[in-house]
Amino acid sequence: MNLLIHILLAFLMGRALMLPPTEQRAAVTGSSLDVDLYGSVYVLNAEKATLTLLDRDLMTITVIGQPGWDNGRFDKPAAVWARNGMDIFVADYGNHRIQRFDRAMSFVSSLSTHDSDEPEQRFGFPTDVSLSRLGDLFICDSENQKVVKVNRLNKVEKSFGGFDAGKGRLNSPTRLEIGPSDQVYVLDAPRVLVFDTFGNFLREMYQGVFVHPTEICADNERVMVLDGRRLYCFDADERPLGVRDVDSLERGPTRPATTFVAANGMLYFLNANGLYRLPDPFLKQEDRVDKEGKSP
Repeated sequence: MNLLIHILLAFLMGRALMLPPTEQRAAVTGSSLDVDLYGSVYVLNAEKATLTLLDRDLMTITVIGQPGWDNGRFDKPAAVWARNGMDIFVADYGNHRIQRFDRAMSFVSSLSTHDSDEPEQRFGFPTDVSLSRLGDLFICDSENQKVVKVNRLNKVEKSFGGFDAGKGRLNSPTRLEIGPSDQVYVLDAPRVLVFDTFGNFLREMYQGVFVHPTEICADNERVMVLDGRRLYCFDADERPLGVRDVDSLERGPTRPATTFVAANGMLYFLNANGLYRLPDPFLKQEDRVDKEGKSP
């Protein structure tokens, strides 16, 4: 079965890689990024401990943060989530917390359970965070190799993927996304594991297909996996939509992309040379429209 999948993906990869010539770049670097429904881009730089906000034209609006443990400061921040256009969540790795900001980049609140007396409540070093459409916050905990679910009351509801999860046990989780049918996709390289919103293990995506996956991105309609220089795309039923070579997508220096996100009909890549925005090759032209009804 895996061989057939590889053949199919190879065929799709060999098909037209011709993309529209439109592309934009910004001289901002970082380790994580996200894009909200208005087209604003948020770039997190772990080394500088900063979060940069860019407008839909990729012009810098503001930069917040610096190394430290006070509110609004970071210690090796690992990930940012900002998709709904209202909330911004930062996985503040070294400070064992999740910081929340509003759309204006003003500090709102902080969540940390590292010192809780109850082991089930704790998360240690968060490497990723995602908010579900139901308002539940999911945190990828690399210290305890699990996912923590926080409900709308800001209380830890449960954790999953731990030693009692059977085939769903996590070994080294780094990324998570909320995908089709509110399922939770966890990157536990080289595996991508799928759980339901209650934390029940469902399956592993295409066992044996991915080699060195480093990033995932998902929404209600698709799941995407960055594996080395290849970008895989699957529909809501996890049927292959295609695979593309990242170097050809970027049309620039052949440095590997460190992270990416798909949003508003575009692909956004970060690498050592900066931020790239390109038309999403897995979508038809009429689908490359953002929530405001405008082409980026």
